[in-house]
Amino acid sequence: MQYRETLAYLYSLTNYERVPLSIRAYETIKIDRMHYLLDALGNPHKQYHIIHVAGTKGKGSTCAMLASCLQRIAPKVGLYTSPHLSSFRERIQINREPISEEEVCELAAEVRSVAQRLPDITTFEATTAMAFLHFARREVDWAVVEVGLGGRLDATNVVLPKVSVITSISFDHQHILGSTLHDIALEKAGIIKPGVPVVSQAQLPEAMAAIEQVARDQQAPLTVIGRHWRWFPGSVSLIKQSFEVKKVAQVRTEAHPFLNDLEGWYEIPCLGRHQVENATTAIAALDILRKDIYEMYGQQFTSRLVRDGLWAVRWPGRFEILRPEPPVVLDGAHNLDSARKLVATLVEVFGSRRWTFVFGTLRDKDAAGMLAELSPRAGRWIMSQLANNPRAIPAHELLQLAQSRGVPAESVPDLEEAMRLALNSSSPVCVFGSVAFVGEARLHWAKHTGAPLPLTDEL
Repeated sequence: MQYRETLAYLYSLTNYERVPLSIRAYETIKIDRMHYLLDALGNPHKQYHIIHVAGTKGKGSTCAMLASCLQRIAPKVGLYTSPHLSSFRERIQINREPISEEEVCELAAEVRSVAQRLPDITTFEATTAMAFLHFARREVDWAVVEVGLGGRLDATNVVLPKVSVITSISFDHQHILGSTLHDIALEKAGIIKPGVPVVSQAQLPEAMAAIEQVARDQQAPLTVIGRHWRWFPGSVSLIKQSFEVKKVAQVRTEAHPFLNDLEGWYEIPCLGRHQVENATTAIAALDILRKDIYEMYGQQFTSRLVRDGLWAVRWPGRFEILRPEPPVVLDGAHNLDSARKLVATLVEVFGSRRWTFVFGTLRDKDAAGMLAELSPRAGRWIMSQLANNPRAIPAHELLQLAQSRGVPAESVPDLEEAMRLALNSSSPVCVFGSVAFVGEARLHWAKHTGAPLPLTDEL
């Protein structure tokens, strides 16, 4: 198969990124199906060390940070994330190099030969198997694996990681994962394995209680950001922010101000306080792995390597500043919590300015909540939509939603035209919504300005 034929095959499977996932369908997902598929492929996921990352928001950024840091010492580091911005190839990377089109075709053909025996196999299951197989064939030492949805029933939850990580938990996919933070957190905490250390970001009390409950049941040592590691903000600019981390202890002396050499000051090119929380989470997880890393390489995983890794991290589409003045910002904020973080970061970096917001999201998202959260900072709303995705809310429906709440807005369904309209003004512009929506906006920005085109699957 050629590359686009291969993508057509993968997307023709049960694809919950395009077809809404119902609670009935979610409850029929069987991890056994994934075990069967991987067993037929030689269990590639057992041939390297894994860090497994779940959460509602921040898990992709945290994965990117972990992979970047591990690259400072490991020859080959795999990274598996989803969804992609503009190319399927972004999902499967080694040392941040996307998989080639040829490798996608070869792996999909091999997975397809087994998948034909499995009824209702999903796009995500097939893609996950391809990633695990790719990492084994390329002989990676480590793979950082992001959960797709939830955790307990996710296709990635066949792995036995060296450490599990749970990032920020908030309301999303409630019709599937549960209507309370406790229920959602229980689904996420389904990645916790017996005796395997777990690092969790600070959570609201009901979510934290669920994680603590599962960690106790699994006898998994639990490290909590804010309880065992703390961070303190430093300076912020358009290109970076600094912060200090410390491991929590009862006793520090003037002679021994630090208990751990990973404590101290760091800089990251990712903006927003939530990214400091993600970076601190990565540091805490890497601290747990230092013994394993030393045994593998005979070399200490020093704070310098972690600092270099965090400074080198790149994660496009997450508060990405395309132009500093007048500002053009892209952000994949697609639930209420991430919309609040977007507002806070806009104010922190740019002050109290009024923005032209170009917005597009999916039907299972809290569009009304996001609209209400951003409206105090809005000078203008342009409602648009992701092309060729049946889950996308049509621009005219977003317009009606805005008008019903007295929010001035206009509907421009074609995203390229919406971008052109927004960029032709002198107003600061923020494009936000689903990750794929932001990815398409990045492509139109490149076409509009002559900037280098991002990796894309466009014909």
